Amino acid sequence: MAGKSGVSLHWGGFDKALGKAAHKLANTQPLMETIGEVLVSGTLQRFQDEEDPDGKKWKPSIRAMATGDKTLSDTGRLQRSIDYAATSDKVMVGTNVVYGRIHQLGGKTGKGHKVDMPARPYLGVSEEDMKEIRGTVEDFLKDALKE
Repeated sequence: MAGKSGVSLHWGGFDKALGKAAHKLANTQPLMETIGEVLVSGTLQRFQDEEDPDGKKWKPSIRAMATGDKTLSDTGRLQRSIDYAATSDKVMVGTNVVYGRIHQLGGKTGKGHKVDMPARPYLGVSEEDMKEIRGTVEDFLKDALKE
């Protein structure tokens, strides 16, 4: 009997807008790629500023003190290697350079592991990165909810 009586609602286009929003929100790959770009940019800025994601200055390298160059910028290879990989639900930022780990975490290195290298974290999410990511997500949501 439902076919003969019932209630019909006129959504005024809201149902279509909601359907479009759901479709856009289901495809988060572009959002994650943009977040990846933000994080790579923030990481590269840390090389310029010679500081970790919390804004703490790195201990200068012996070479940098002798030459006046920036720490972790001898050849630029580590910086150039910073990249991201994004899926629809996560973003990974890092390097494929083998010595990237010792610079990030610090530890014993050199012949016989006699040199104690201080950690100089360049990977991570800074306060500035988070602000930019929040804005990126906000823009993504606003765009998804546009008619």
